[in-house]
Amino acid sequence: MQKITISILLALILSLITRGVTGVVEVENTTSKLVRLHVVANSDSEEDQSEKLEVRDAVLAYVSELTAEAESKSEAVGLITSHIEEIAEVARSVTSLRVTVSYENVLVDRREYDDFILPEGYYDALCVFIGEAEGKNWWCVLYPSLCISGAISIDDCEALDDDDLTIISEPEKVKYKLFCYELWQKVKSFFSDSKSLVGT
Repeated sequence: MQKITISILLALILSLITRGVTGVVEVENTTSKLVRLHVVANSDSEEDQSEKLEVRDAVLAYVSELTAEAESKSEAVGLITSHIEEIAEVARSVTSLRVTVSYENVLVDRREYDDFILPEGYYDALCVFIGEAEGKNWWCVLYPSLCISGAISIDDCEALDDDDLTIISEPEKVKYKLFCYELWQKVKSFFSDSKSLVGT
């Protein structure tokens, strides 16, 4: 009887691990399709926060036009990375502070938007650091183009399939997958030297 009980418990544990690994892979498949935009203000002063929004608007306008015809993430990334210096110049045109622009894979905490939620995890991101970059930041999804209000509806986004939309638009349906994914991201971040942008 004891052997049967142990066998059942092991089977249950194996099933949970398998489901967890599958969930991590599925959520990671969704998050890997995105490019985030991250703009960090010089400080939390009213002036610096206002300037952050001006830089954001300038960068968004330039990059949105640059990637407007991109038909895939790889195409959008190619356009962004090959124009990093031009993006930096656009940002510098609206601020007198030093601006650093880079394309990185960074750990981002969970973010809630109007009609979707992105789990904590590692994302590719165009990062814009203004001055000392010690102020509150601003995040959005640069590709597919979800940054600009009304640019595209999450439900009409061709870059995301039905499973992707369920993960980010109806997270309550995939709670276990998201739990496993975010737990795995925390484990990765603990052992990783990658830059973490959680909680900034």
